[in-house]
Amino acid sequence: MDLHKLYEGCRTYRRFKQVPVSDEILKEIAETARTRSCAMNGQILKFLVVSSPETVEKIQPCLTWAAKLSKEIGTPKEGEQPTAFIILLEPEKTHAFADIDLGIAIDAMAITAWSHGVGSCMLGAINKAKLAEAVSIPDGFGVRMVLALGYPDHKSTIVDLPQDGSLSYYVDENRDYYVPKKSSAEVITYT
Repeated sequence: MDLHKLYEGCRTYRRFKQVPVSDEILKEIAETARTRSCAMNGQILKFLVVSSPETVEKIQPCLTWAAKLSKEIGTPKEGEQPTAFIILLEPEKTHAFADIDLGIAIDAMAITAWSHGVGSCMLGAINKAKLAEAVSIPDGFGVRMVLALGYPDHKSTIVDLPQDGSLSYYVDENRDYYVPKKSSAEVITYT
């Protein structure tokens, strides 16, 4: 598969088959983030890989999913939840480019996961206090984002913007996702 098609397929997934992601794939995902470019080669981020079913279960209630959808539709139910998480940690003392490092790392992990057919969801709405009770956070670090991982149990498709111009994603009767994207002409200029 070419890289453009890989990125097109790497959508957000919120329902997962209850099949564990192998340790080898999880290691490759984390290693990709570890070796990606970062500002000043500072390597400030840490990655906490969680795959034990007990800990994965403890993390589930710490997360808020799909704010634009009702909880019944956007939040995975029991039996469709992720089977692994990677928690992205940032030091309390950081630099001005930390958000860029974070974006590069989480995108690299999502695309690496998708290259193995593993879907992901980037989550920023996190009950950090509750999460700190579920997992051990190293001293001097705070939780910035969580990447949910698992084999998708629904489709997610890019579609053209509707006539009203709404960017809101939506779900059909099968709970498959549709994600409107602006046209190339609206966002790309060639000079």
